Amino acid sequence: MSIALAAVLLLQATSAPPPQRPPPSTSDMPGWSKAPKPEDMARAYPPEAARVSLAGSAVLECTVGPTGELTACVAGDETPAGSGFGAASLAVSSKFQMPTKAPSGASTVGRTVRFPIQWMGPVQGQAPPVVVYDDSGRRGSVGFNCRVRDERSLDNCVVVDVKPRGTAALTVAGEAIQRTKAPTSARAGSRLMVLVEVKPQ
Repeated sequence: MSIALAAVLLLQATSAPPPQRPPPSTSDMPGWSKAPKPEDMARAYPPEAARVSLAGSAVLECTVGPTGELTACVAGDETPAGSGFGAASLAVSSKFQMPTKAPSGASTVGRTVRFPIQWMGPVQGQAPPVVVYDDSGRRGSVGFNCRVRDERSLDNCVVVDVKPRGTAALTVAGEAIQRTKAPTSARAGSRLMVLVEVKPQ
């Protein structure tokens, strides 16, 4: 299993409201000194979601403890709602740790951190690249991890790579992936890597 601490679609929070604490901030924040390993993620993956190859996400909000551990974590913004990814994210929260000193030298202890955790199964195959031409002259490439359906359509697609970063081609690629069919060799229920290349018309 892999995680991507990146922005994702956020839906209605399903867990208890967070405790009173300072608002979260990403300024002057160090990187993780410890994070869940693939086997930690695999053990915590919601069983029903794993059975149907469902990818999803949740957002954790926590307080940084005395040794950089995360405390008082709450999960919200679970996508899809009711899929178990909020509880799974809470289950791996103890695997995160950050330095107790920020890049500026200030203490991180007591700070609030808020970050998404992306859950998705490994891909079992790679589709041929999809090339689309854009009348507006946009260009870029977007990699998707998608689930193959019985009729070879793709759903539950997660963006895993965007080049160049922040490209305006993301919208065009998102529309293209909805029309894309999996190769006949792809097994229904498996996850497939699909690269969409957007080129100017």
